[in-house]
Amino acid sequence: MLIVVTVPVSPALAESLADGVVVCRADLHAADEGTLAGAVGDLRPNVLVTDRPVGREVLRCWREAMGDEPLAVVRIVASAGGVPGAPGTSERRLPTMRQRPVAEVLPFDVPLYTVTPLSGGEEDAGAYEALAVAERFAQEREREAAAGAPRPAVFPSPFPSPARGRGTVLMIGAGIVNLMTAHALHTDGYRVTIVDAAPDPRAARPWTEYGASRGGGNARMFTYTEMDDYHAKSPDDLDSMTVFDRPPARLGWDVRRHDTEQDRQWVQDFQRVPPWLARAYNGDILGLNRRSGELWQTWLRTRPQLFDDVELRHDILRLYQDPAHLAAARRRQDAVGATIAAYSGGEVRERFPALARAAAHAFAGGVLVEGFTVNVHDTMARLLDDLEAGGVRLHFGLRVEEIMRDGDGDGEGVVTGVLTTDGPLLYDHYVLSPGADDDSLRRQIPVLRQVNGVLGCWATIPNTDPALGHSLKVARRGHVAEDANVTVGRDESGRPVLMVGSGYGWTGADPHNIDERRLEDIHAGIADTVRLLFPDAYESVGGREGLRRTQKHCVRPWTASNLGLFETIAARNGAFVVTAGHNTGGFAQAPVIAEAVAHALQGIHHPMHTLYHPQRTDRAVHVPQLGRER
Repeated sequence: MLIVVTVPVSPALAESLADGVVVCRADLHAADEGTLAGAVGDLRPNVLVTDRPVGREVLRCWREAMGDEPLAVVRIVASAGGVPGAPGTSERRLPTMRQRPVAEVLPFDVPLYTVTPLSGGEEDAGAYEALAVAERFAQEREREAAAGAPRPAVFPSPFPSPARGRGTVLMIGAGIVNLMTAHALHTDGYRVTIVDAAPDPRAARPWTEYGASRGGGNARMFTYTEMDDYHAKSPDDLDSMTVFDRPPARLGWDVRRHDTEQDRQWVQDFQRVPPWLARAYNGDILGLNRRSGELWQTWLRTRPQLFDDVELRHDILRLYQDPAHLAAARRRQDAVGATIAAYSGGEVRERFPALARAAAHAFAGGVLVEGFTVNVHDTMARLLDDLEAGGVRLHFGLRVEEIMRDGDGDGEGVVTGVLTTDGPLLYDHYVLSPGADDDSLRRQIPVLRQVNGVLGCWATIPNTDPALGHSLKVARRGHVAEDANVTVGRDESGRPVLMVGSGYGWTGADPHNIDERRLEDIHAGIADTVRLLFPDAYESVGGREGLRRTQKHCVRPWTASNLGLFETIAARNGAFVVTAGHNTGGFAQAPVIAEAVAHALQGIHHPMHTLYHPQRTDRAVHVPQLGRER
C-alpha cells in the first residue's frame, strides 16, 4: 500500500507521515500534467490524494506503470458550508458503512472518491478524511486479492441479507458477544451448541470463576461513541503514545508485576499506529456502532423477552468535570447526532436530584445522549433461558483444549473439529469468542496473540432516595478513574444500586500479571469518584473501607490496534470464525458482530471482515519500496 498526497498539509502532519506508507508531495500540487504523470509513474502509488482534477495523460501513465494493481484517486472538494452546531470538528456526522464515498469511474478503470471536509473545521481535516478513504480502498483490494475475487471499481454494497442458514454451529465461549451471536444464528435456523470452560452464568458462582461478561459488574452500556480508539489523534499527543509505559499513579495503564518481551512488542505495535490511521480506525468504530445501534433497536422490538426485568434504562447523562472537555464533548455528541439535551452544572443538580449533593467541583455540566444500559448478568440469563427453551444445547465447565486440523499442527490447515476435556466435537461451523485468559488457544490460533488484557474495576453503592434514574458517564481529566460508568440497576437481592465501573489496567498477555498495589490505585480512584458524586451513599457504606467489600475487577480482551479482530478460517464443512479483542465495546457492538458472523457462515462479505481484519495494521504501516519493480 502506498498513498501519495499532493495537497499541502501542516508541517506537523507532514512530519508524522515521514517514512510511512503515505508520501507527502506538495511540490506536485500545482504541477503540470506531464510532471505529475512522470511522478506517479515513478512513485507508483495505489492511491493519489489531490484537490484537483486528474488528467487523462496522468491516468494513462499511472495505469501503465501499475499494470493490474489496484489504484484510485481521492479528491478533496471544498465544502459550501458546515453543519450548524458542530464547528471545529471533522466529524460532521456519525459515519455508517452506507455513507462511505461512492466512486465514479475515471478513464483507464480508475475509481474517483470525493470527500468534503467541514467548512471552518480543523487544519488538515480534508487530508485526514481523504487518508481514511484511501486506506479503506486499499484494505478492500487486499481482501479481494487474498480471496481471489474480482476488484470492483466501487465499494461493495454493505449489509446484504444472508439466506437462511442450515447446519450445525459450535459456539466456543459464552460471553455476551457469543450469546448474542448464538441467539441470532439459532433464530436464522442453525442448530447451535454452546460450550464454555466457566460455570453456567446463571449459577451465581464467585466472580473470580468467570470471564469479563459475568465476572465484572452487572452493567453494560450502549452509546454511539463506545469503544473509542485510544491512539494519539494528532502528532503532538505524546501522552496517548506512552499510556502503557506508566502506572495508574502516574495516569498510565501499566498494572503488571513483571515485564516480558512479548508485552514490549505489543506496546510497539500500539505505538506504530500513526494519527491519520487512528482517526480512520475511530471513524470505522463509530460507523460500526451506528450499525449496531440500528440492530439493537431491532432486537429490542423483536425480542422483547430478552429485555424483560433486566433494568433497561434509556438515555445516558454524560458529566464532565472540565469546562473545556464539556464544550468539546458537546460538539462531538452534536456532530454524531446523539445529543438529546445539554445542561449547565446547576441544571444538572436541578434536573437530577440524586446529584444535588455532589461536590461543587464534581462537574461543570452534562450532555444527555441517546443510549441505554442493562444489568448484563440478567441479560445473559435471559439469553440462556431463551436459547435453552429453543433446543440449544449448553455445556458449561467444558474446556476446548485443541483445535483439530488436517495440517501439520502449526496453526495452518482446515479445521476438522475441536478436542475438549470430554472428547472431540465435530460441527459444520465453529464460532470462537474468547476472553483474555485462554493461553492454550492463543498458542494454536496466531490471531489471538494480538490480544492482551486491560482490567477494569467495579464498586457498588445503594441508589438511595432521591434515586438516580439515568445511568451516567463521568469524565475526569487527569484522574486515575478518568472515565467512569455509573449504571442504574439492582443487586442479587433486588435492592436498587449504582454500579460504578472505571479504570484501565494493562496486564500484558497474562491476565493474572497484576500488581496489587497498582490495582489498589484504580480502586481508590473509583472510591474518590463515588465520594465526589454521591457523598451520602459513600458515607452510608462506610467510606473507602466499606467499598472494599463490593469491589471486583474483570480483564477485558484488548488489541494494540484498538480494533476488534475478525478472522474466518476454513473448516471441513463450513467456517471457523474467530471474533475477539473488543476492548470496551463487546456489548455495544454485539449485534453487528453477530451480523458479521452470520454473513461469514454464508460466505457473504461484511464490512467488519475488512475493518477488523487481523492484518489491517500490518498492511497499513508496511512501507513499500518507492520505484519498486513490477
